[in-house]
Amino acid sequence: MATPRRERYRKQTREEAKAVALAQLSESGTAGISVNAIAKSMGMTGPALYRYFASRDELLTELIIDAYRDLAEALARAVADAVPADRFRALALALRDWAKRQPDRYLLIYGTPVPGYHAPPETIEISAGLMRTIVDACATVGGDGAEGSGAAMSGGQPLTELEAALARHLEGAGPWVAGEEPGGELKGRALRTWTRLHGVISLDVQGQFTGMGFDPSVLFEAEIDALVRGG
Repeated sequence: MATPRRERYRKQTREEAKAVALAQLSESGTAGISVNAIAKSMGMTGPALYRYFASRDELLTELIIDAYRDLAEALARAVADAVPADRFRALALALRDWAKRQPDRYLLIYGTPVPGYHAPPETIEISAGLMRTIVDACATVGGDGAEGSGAAMSGGQPLTELEAALARHLEGAGPWVAGEEPGGELKGRALRTWTRLHGVISLDVQGQFTGMGFDPSVLFEAEIDALVRGG
């Protein structure tokens, strides 16, 4: 059994390795993460560092899990501090704020998949927890509180034919939301919200709006307003 001192050293070494890996990620993307290069930066040999991380993928998994957890905590705090009517807006703004403050970590979990890397169950579970937060926030806007494929949208307007089809389709989808499974209408609303918010954020983080002469934050606020109204 490892002594407390040895365990502390192991934890410190792993944390230092992850910090160096994040620096590599910022400089060269996921393709630039190299266990041997990390070891050299830390004054270790590659084989020595492999005693702390069995592979590059194990190290990558640690970075992904850390990013998911950090984001989940940021969103949970934002929602907890807001009154129910403001929870959706608080969640959306916290999501963008987190991504803008640490774009490399955002793109690690929401950017281009790493070739040959397969996410372990832990990351899927954390992702489901994040979607639960989004579903719960969406339950406060964009609908009349009823669930199911026949629920009305904001303003008492019925679902369009395609929205109803999506709701029915999601009723039979896998359990990708942690906790109690929501109805198809709410799942559809949450899914559309997730894609629209991430669409603006991803383009912004990657600099795709540069040179277009507008402030992306204004676009993001307009999307939030549209989603709140059920548009």
